[in-house]
Amino acid sequence: MGSSSNYSEFTSPIRNGGAASFDVHIYFDRHNDHEVKAMKAMRQAIKDEFPELSIYPIHDKPVGPHPLPMFEVDLFTPAQFGAFIPWLAINHGPLSVLIHPNTGKSRLDHTQNAIWIGNRLDLKLDTFDKEEEMDEVARRLEDVLGKNTS
Repeated sequence: MGSSSNYSEFTSPIRNGGAASFDVHIYFDRHNDHEVKAMKAMRQAIKDEFPELSIYPIHDKPVGPHPLPMFEVDLFTPAQFGAFIPWLAINHGPLSVLIHPNTGKSRLDHTQNAIWIGNRLDLKLDTFDKEEEMDEVARRLEDVLGKNTS
């Protein structure tokens, strides 16, 4: 009996190859000196411990659906996910972390497909196209139930 293919590639519909499979958003309150210091230390620790990961510039203001300033780390492989997320769970300190897959369905990825470490934050969900996402949920449900007629 062989091992699961999920050790080498992410399950569909999560992106595999090329684009990031998972985004990790690490939030901080820019008016809280303790959180700013923790964020800077976390960012450097990630660079030191995981130099192969893509670490993006700091957003010093909320952007898109994100309610606080943050920086992003992208994960491309199950091995990166398996190494980084447990490390982050232990080392996130006072910072909130959103981890979400990239399936092409942003609203679902940031909500029902998301994982939180630390305190969960309320995202600005009105930035997503609600109608498109609801259509996709209906299509998935129909596929699962075997009733897709399209």
